[in-house]
Amino acid sequence: MRKKTELSIIIPFYNEEGNIPLVLTELRKITDIRDDIEIILINNGSVDNSKKIFFSELKKIDNKSFKVINISRNDGYGNGILIGLSNATGNLLSWTHADMQTDPLDVLKALELYRSSKEEKLIIKGKRRNRKLSERFFTFGMQIIVFLFLRSYLNDINAQPKLFSKKFYNEYIKNKAPKDFSLDLYLLHQAKLNKYKILEIPVYFKDRMHGEAKGGGSMKTSIKLIIRTLKYILERRKAIN
Repeated sequence: MRKKTELSIIIPFYNEEGNIPLVLTELRKITDIRDDIEIILINNGSVDNSKKIFFSELKKIDNKSFKVINISRNDGYGNGILIGLSNATGNLLSWTHADMQTDPLDVLKALELYRSSKEEKLIIKGKRRNRKLSERFFTFGMQIIVFLFLRSYLNDINAQPKLFSKKFYNEYIKNKAPKDFSLDLYLLHQAKLNKYKILEIPVYFKDRMHGEAKGGGSMKTSIKLIIRTLKYILERRKAIN
């Protein structure tokens, strides 16, 4: 009999067929030793062979800790995560990326830090290391913009993983969160507004092996992300004023 789920890990995939076997290989290191962690894999409207690869890879594994949710159309990075969260059964919830630029097992470090803390109102997030200067500059610029407009200092907003309680999800994420790349910003800003302590774990950044960056990386995608984020920041400032 499976134990009650302590942690749900949500991972959205969008055209990441090359990374699926790599991610699953890493995640099996969790499920082989623990049966109180569920892993919800979101095929977030992919138009490559992700659906077939998910089926074939999970058939090999045959482990009930894994669940795949297929979304027919991509309605945003955040939408995939939110659908995963709505199907999660854990007392603690988390999400991370499928690009293998950081280790999926970093979420276990986040869980350990969460459990060792005496804080009742707590969020755990990653803090990226080994990044290119241009990427660090972009991240720092976004932090300054967020501080100027929202008066909140939020460090390395898009770093993964994120880990938080089911209570935080029910109160602040479930019915109000954005469905695009602003989801990470929204979570951290809600944490600041509601006096949650945000602790960080170091995560080590690697080059992408497969697929293309969806929310940064090239100049074109970075500019798109900047525009979307600025728009959301202005909407958020208006909503809280």
